[in-house]
Amino acid sequence: MRFNSILLLLLVTSSAACTAPPSTAATQAAGSDKPALPNEKEATDAIIRMLDMADMQVEVTTKLGTCIPAMDAKHAGQIACTVAVRIGAGTSETQADFYRDGTTWEAQPSTSQEKLPFPDPAL
Repeated sequence: MRFNSILLLLLVTSSAACTAPPSTAATQAAGSDKPALPNEKEATDAIIRMLDMADMQVEVTTKLGTCIPAMDAKHAGQIACTVAVRIGAGTSETQADFYRDGTTWEAQPSTSQEKLPFPDPAL
């Protein structure tokens, strides 16, 4: 039942995107105009925490699509991205806002859904 609830949550929150390939924050920060983004592992860890899926972390992977500065950002450097979340054999497209909390990337439901493309061709 929990797995079905998670998939439903991912489908309900699905929406949009942004075109920046996943790369390390340090690399992106050094590249002037591009926002810092989590790499694939950092994004996956943040999504796992956001969805409270620690018991399934071996089965979950993510891929970032389109990323833009988050609307109504509450954190410095907060970005909104489309995210493909793969759980086992299934994949859902959703969106999340990412921000740094010290050295850790955190994710939260996006405040920029209407600004992100859906479906995202980058995914």
